[in-house]
Amino acid sequence: MTHQEINHIKQSAPQIEEVIGRYVLLTRKGKSLLGLCPFHEDHHPSLVVNQEKQYFTCFACGEKGDVIHFLQKIEGLSFKEAVKKLKIENGTLKIKSEVKPGVKLTNPVCETEKFSIFNSQFSIEKNLQFFSSLLPAASGDSDLTPTWLDFEVGTSPAMVAGEWKAMRNRLVFPIRDEEGILVGFGARRLTEAPGSPKYINSPTSELYRKNELLYGLNIARKAIREKGYAILVEGYKDVLAMHAAGFGNTVALCGTALCDGHIALLKKYTSRVLVMLDADTAGRNASEKAVSLLRMQGIRAYGVELPEGEDPDSLFRLWGKERFIGYLRKKLAEDSPSEEALLLERIRTGIQTLSGITDMTERMQALRRLNTGIAYLTGLSQRQKRPATMDWRWA
Repeated sequence: MTHQEINHIKQSAPQIEEVIGRYVLLTRKGKSLLGLCPFHEDHHPSLVVNQEKQYFTCFACGEKGDVIHFLQKIEGLSFKEAVKKLKIENGTLKIKSEVKPGVKLTNPVCETEKFSIFNSQFSIEKNLQFFSSLLPAASGDSDLTPTWLDFEVGTSPAMVAGEWKAMRNRLVFPIRDEEGILVGFGARRLTEAPGSPKYINSPTSELYRKNELLYGLNIARKAIREKGYAILVEGYKDVLAMHAAGFGNTVALCGTALCDGHIALLKKYTSRVLVMLDADTAGRNASEKAVSLLRMQGIRAYGVELPEGEDPDSLFRLWGKERFIGYLRKKLAEDSPSEEALLLERIRTGIQTLSGITDMTERMQALRRLNTGIAYLTGLSQRQKRPATMDWRWA
């Protein structure tokens, strides 16, 4: 991307004061705007926004830059991601489509209900306005409602016509990509209906690819970076329950098994993942496979089992918010891997990768690291003291 293109994007994007004003309360002082800097603990306004130059400066911590740099810093975005976000806001990003405007894409999984969704940003946004307007009472739990509002969850009434007919009597979850762009919907059946699938989703398109999406990542990614790990759950409602309980670093699979696309997303934000899938046979099997796959790709992953037949959403509703939070904190502390367990895992990984190292110098270095680890592990066992738990900062 050339400097000319970047300048054009900045010129056509919202003014820097508008963007920063979404995160910081700005007050005018002369020709400049002042606010508390979001990049350090600021008690006196030290962030200055120059409207004329479209530039910000913090005279306390030294952070400064243009609107792109601000977005990179505040949202944890790469340069490319920040530029894309601005291009979407100013309408210069053209979303490619495999079909012509106005042509509907049909999800073959849901042919019995003739479920379809227009493959255009306008239609998706219109659907969001419709379903989210029907939110009241959708959560069924006052402690959950604020989180459901954050995630824009809504319901579709039993009697609905036109393009929303397939969503009839369903709980509708808007799905956004990691940058917050609305790409599709997932819908859960509210009542038993013979021949009707429990879940239906938007069809695969340029916008919506289940194997490249993690539900809630746009909201969770900041917390994942701050806490140093992610929690992976199974369903949309599980994410809402976890966020309502204060575990804002939780994301979910969008109705599919964990795959390379999901792992690539997770690796952008963390190298530690806690897998907490449903406590049934299918969930336990999926959890074992997910942990194995994550570890194979260099992520420290561990599984946590919930009470038989339960999931985060069901436990939240069964126990209430406070008991659910207490249980999770205790469970996560119990399942935090010990120093010895982590060291054993690293030694096993080192042995597995050793055979693939052909360069003799690298091979000798790897062997020395293994010997050091084994010696430390032996000393740890001989000291016969309780292994210290790793600081995963679960709670």
